[in-house]
Amino acid sequence: MTFNLSEQQEKKYLQQVIGIINDTIQNTDTSVKEHVETLQEYKDYIWSNKDIDPHEIRSMRESILNHFALGESVIDKRRRLGKILDIPYFGRIDFEEKKNGSSVLPIYIGIHTFYDSQSKTNLIYDWRAPISGMFYDYELGKAVYTSPTGEISGDISLKRQYRIRKGKMEYMIESSLTVHDEILQKELSSNADDKMKNIVTTIQREQNRIIRNEEAHVLIIQGVAGSGKTSIALHRIAYLLYTLKGNISSKDILIISPNKVFGDYISNVLPELGEESVPETSMEQILSGVLENKYKYQNFFEQVTELLEKTSSDFIERIKYKSSFEFISQLDKFILYMENNYFKAAEVKLTRHITIPAEYIEEQFRRFNRYPMRQRSEAMTDYILEMMKVQYYFTITTSEKNLLKKEIKKMFTGNNDLQIYKEFFVWVGKPELFKLRKNRMLEYPDLAPLAYLHLALDGNIASSGVKHLLIDEMQDYSPIQYKVIQKLYPCRKTILGDASQSVNPYGSSTADMIRKAFTIGEIMKLCKSYRSTFEITDFSQKIQTNHELEPIIRHGEPPAILRFEDVKQEILGIFSIISSFKKSGYTSLGIVCKTETQARELSESLRVHTGDIHFLSNQSSAFMKGIIVTSSHMAKGLEFDEVIVPYVNGKNYNSAIDKSMLYVAVTRAMHRLTLTYNGRPSEFIPVSYRHLTLPTNSLV
Repeated sequence: MTFNLSEQQEKKYLQQVIGIINDTIQNTDTSVKEHVETLQEYKDYIWSNKDIDPHEIRSMRESILNHFALGESVIDKRRRLGKILDIPYFGRIDFEEKKNGSSVLPIYIGIHTFYDSQSKTNLIYDWRAPISGMFYDYELGKAVYTSPTGEISGDISLKRQYRIRKGKMEYMIESSLTVHDEILQKELSSNADDKMKNIVTTIQREQNRIIRNEEAHVLIIQGVAGSGKTSIALHRIAYLLYTLKGNISSKDILIISPNKVFGDYISNVLPELGEESVPETSMEQILSGVLENKYKYQNFFEQVTELLEKTSSDFIERIKYKSSFEFISQLDKFILYMENNYFKAAEVKLTRHITIPAEYIEEQFRRFNRYPMRQRSEAMTDYILEMMKVQYYFTITTSEKNLLKKEIKKMFTGNNDLQIYKEFFVWVGKPELFKLRKNRMLEYPDLAPLAYLHLALDGNIASSGVKHLLIDEMQDYSPIQYKVIQKLYPCRKTILGDASQSVNPYGSSTADMIRKAFTIGEIMKLCKSYRSTFEITDFSQKIQTNHELEPIIRHGEPPAILRFEDVKQEILGIFSIISSFKKSGYTSLGIVCKTETQARELSESLRVHTGDIHFLSNQSSAFMKGIIVTSSHMAKGLEFDEVIVPYVNGKNYNSAIDKSMLYVAVTRAMHRLTLTYNGRPSEFIPVSYRHLTLPTNSLV
């Protein structure tokens, strides 16, 4: 007999569950109140009795700390209960274990576990629980999951999915094959949110395999545009926090994020899943930190801007070389060369009667080769002095010890990072590939190799304490940057991105290159694109083909290509599209320009016509809902109901990096896409779409 056979029975059961949750919340509120009152009583007692015995004070302090900890636990429980009240669960499977005497177990799946202490049963299972994994991985029929006791086999006889909002069941879908598809189509057709949301209700089988992968030390996720890779990576973090509870916490995880806006955009996901937000940083911050923040440097955004606005072939050549494995190989050879040539031993006259021969000092430098070169002087000094004590029964003063240490340090000629780095390019026969900018500013591609050299000479002195590293937009980092990351963070890693969405094609990395940089790594692919309609995806594929991409068949309007006589008319046309957007029912519009300069100027021009325009720059720290004008670089990772890409003419979009930027821009659109241009269209616009020429008065 099926438990809750009909939709009406399911709705009645939902209200029963909500009633039990509400009762638990009331009991929890009472418990919280009691803890607060008890703590206040302790506090009042201590303050009103100044002559309490010290032992009693210690005892009371321990009691206060215990009550406080228990209170925090109860408050956390209350918070979780509040989260599940609106949407207690979203799915159900009926599972019968394959053993004698087993009965069918209805398993309701939600964001959090809910255990009913009265009936002593799990009414709701956490989506991350091993048994819940079957909901994502299996249809009706044979199924298996791994429990702490081993592999459990059985049969799934029923599979349902629900849409519950504010405690009301809007609909229920029951199917062996389309349970995910129907819900997925409904979710994909909805409007974009102001921030990324959790996707536990629509996790697909290939996504679930990535989330639950516990074996890979370095997991590299190659995901096509719109595949949900960032969201999946965050769900993976939530899963690991659940399964490894006690061994890892949110503070032990670090995200390398492309910018602050993106960090804000994804900030809701983990809290929605019941986990605390995790620390974030940038690649520049990490690399500059290694170098003790001594140098001014060009950041990644500035590099991309230069490539887009005023690039030179020499600059591109420097980027390409410093993004190659040949470059890393030469650096490693140079470090070995330094080992053999940069230490010039000399005798040290320690006292009137004792001179330490150069040959002996040289011998000790080789003896301590397990130490980084600049860290050997301390160990060498201690060893030499210990040997002298044994041989000559000689006690060294502190000043004599410091003298010896100082003299040994002077023997190593590689004590200036920047000078050594310059010498490397001379040594390799390519002095022209190193260039300092005005005010001795480093180019962005030089930051990582300089840090790499520093680590080779000084070692990784500071322990990071990071147990899991998450790197997003993996394609925008070079192999030498990954080599530095390897030295700094020996922990497990989740690395994700899309090689087709690089904003710097001259210095980007593929999944295979990243695996080579780490020497290990499991590559998993996300090939299905969920964000855009079939028509938008098809259009983007004609700009830059990705043969691995599989579009989800969700149809919508074909992209529109609009030609205008001049820039003024184009801006008026864009304003007209904005006016249509405001009547459309969509909630977010992204106007994505090639460069930030173009975005800034366009936002100022549009504000003459309408005031509700938000300009998103590389200095912005938060994502704004509504109408946003920004650059392709800043738009990467974001999504909008509707996207306008302006100035798509032949002069503005003509190079390899321009093509990448255009691809990034058009793949931000979920439901509607419009490209505008004046003059001659860019060659990157598919020929079949260059047919639409509208009179300006039809739009304005």
